[in-house]
Amino acid sequence: MQGALSLKKKVLLVIVFLLILSTAVPFHSPAAASSKETDVIIVYKNQKGKQTALHESEKVNAQYIHLPAVAITADEQAVTSLKKDPNIAYVTKNSKVKLASSSGEKPTSTFQDEMVQKSYNLQKFNVKQALKEGVTGKNVKVAVLDTGIFPHEDLKVAGGKSFVKYTSSYKDDEGHGTHVAGTIGALNNDYGTVGVASGVKLYAVKVLNKKGEGDLSSILRGIDWAITNKMDIINLSLGFTDNIPILRSAVDTAYKKGLLVVAASGNDKKKSISYPAAYNSVIAVSATTKKDTLASLSNTGKGIEFSAPGEKIISTYLKNEYWYGTGTSQAAPHVTGMLALLKQLHPKKTNVQLRTLLRSYTVDLGAKGKDTQFGYGRMQYIPQATFLKAATSAVKKAETSKKQADVDQAKTKIGRLTANKQKTALNERIKKVQASIDIRSARAKVKTAEKKKTQSTVKSAQTAIHKLSKSKEKTSLQKRLDKVKKQVTYQKKVTDAKQKVKKAEAKRTKKTKATAQSAVKQLKASKTKTNLQKRLNRIKV
Repeated sequence: MQGALSLKKKVLLVIVFLLILSTAVPFHSPAAASSKETDVIIVYKNQKGKQTALHESEKVNAQYIHLPAVAITADEQAVTSLKKDPNIAYVTKNSKVKLASSSGEKPTSTFQDEMVQKSYNLQKFNVKQALKEGVTGKNVKVAVLDTGIFPHEDLKVAGGKSFVKYTSSYKDDEGHGTHVAGTIGALNNDYGTVGVASGVKLYAVKVLNKKGEGDLSSILRGIDWAITNKMDIINLSLGFTDNIPILRSAVDTAYKKGLLVVAASGNDKKKSISYPAAYNSVIAVSATTKKDTLASLSNTGKGIEFSAPGEKIISTYLKNEYWYGTGTSQAAPHVTGMLALLKQLHPKKTNVQLRTLLRSYTVDLGAKGKDTQFGYGRMQYIPQATFLKAATSAVKKAETSKKQADVDQAKTKIGRLTANKQKTALNERIKKVQASIDIRSARAKVKTAEKKKTQSTVKSAQTAIHKLSKSKEKTSLQKRLDKVKKQVTYQKKVTDAKQKVKKAEAKRTKKTKATAQSAVKQLKASKTKTNLQKRLNRIKV
């Protein structure tokens, strides 16, 4: 009996010991042990989706102001669950981006005159003419989304933000962003080089680290920051090989908010453009050489909008130095700078209008017109005197021909001019020509309406009359058209009455006869009315 009790005690002790172990050491299932955390961008449909994404995350890396998305770190199980959630639009990986490698070379001189003479890109761009005219992109806000900007003596940085993990400083520690910034806005002083738009306000938005590497989340944060801080232009001398929907949404949103977005086409020697340059809301830039040929490394495609020098470009670099750089990264900031100049010249134009106007500041290269290598052409500043001469000539031609096509061409050329007395005078002259054409058109259309007496001819004539300025002739033409309108309206009543009488004769019901009778009563006394009434009287229901 005691042996049995002793055995029971031993069994009980073993059980207790095992229970203690089970509570002291947590149990991990094989599935839990293998679950990995990953960085993703969650694009949500509504606030419920956003809250679910935040709740499922292990860590929230970014919340965006202008994008329906959050960047989070989550385990694979949570990501799978979010992909199936009806309140989530889609989930995308936090793709990595890396700058294309390029060789650098240090110039021997830092004197501005000597350096500018060596900078073929500035010669081709005609930057001296822009400076002579006082066109520097003054106070235009440009966000350089890159490796940051080094505090260089030849640069003035208005502000910025860092979106890389290891530092809150937007100071450049790689060199690429400083080089891009110098091409856009190096100061016009006695030192170093000169930027395309030396009067711009440069903002350093650090989205790439000291190795020239970054990710989608940081670039989205940079674009979001640029929108929030009301930048005028965003320069993206970087790109992804993959089409990323949320990246497209980001640049589309910036464009809709009134910003201009410029991006490098890529340095992979491909006949396809990298992203975001490939998106319609972004201006894609290819690179040219000193001889105005396509740079061998430049990506091309239907989306190329403009081209600019991108081979051996001298610009600012780390430690107050200057270096040569090659690539579409060097080409894009030329276009950014040119847009800044246009923004200064035409402060009231929208980003869409400025983008269109940019086509007038090019040298056509390659195939005539827009092509897949150079787009509309290579950037070049055109003197205002050249545009004034062309506009004056176009106005004279329109005054002589009095053709609408010539008037339209003159208006386009006048639109390139900055606001001044000469532009105002040309606008007044072309308005007179337009008024003459409009009156001639209105006369002809009223005459056609009087002859054909149809709804379409009346509508066309009325549109033409609305274009006219207040005058005796406008009043006279409107009276003539009003008579036609009455005739057309009455004729419609006659046609309607005939159709309803015919229907009453066919169906012979009280309802169809009453409807027809009502239509006939609205007609004026005439043979037509009498005949229709006789037909109705013969109908027995």
